[in-house]
Amino acid sequence: MDLKKRIKDLGFTTSMLAEKLGVSQPAISQAINGNPSLSRLQDIAAAMNVTLSELLAEDSTPTHADNTTIRCPYCGKSLELVKGEE
Repeated sequence: MDLKKRIKDLGFTTSMLAEKLGVSQPAISQAINGNPSLSRLQDIAAAMNVTLSELLAEDSTPTHADNTTIRCPYCGKSLELVKGEE
């Protein structure tokens, strides 16, 4: 699995992730490109506001169980989809 690509698919960069986790960007890159521990993966998922299974999903299209939220590819914030009145 290409964790770096998955993180990008979910709308984050390693720099954004490093800032959220309070570590350096090279530390995140090393963890992602190496063999990250379960604890580190959980921290990454929590910082991205996704579940560990969403982070590790092979599908490159970010989906959510309720299909009512998407993640902004620029800032990483969750956006709720609301059906307009007809």
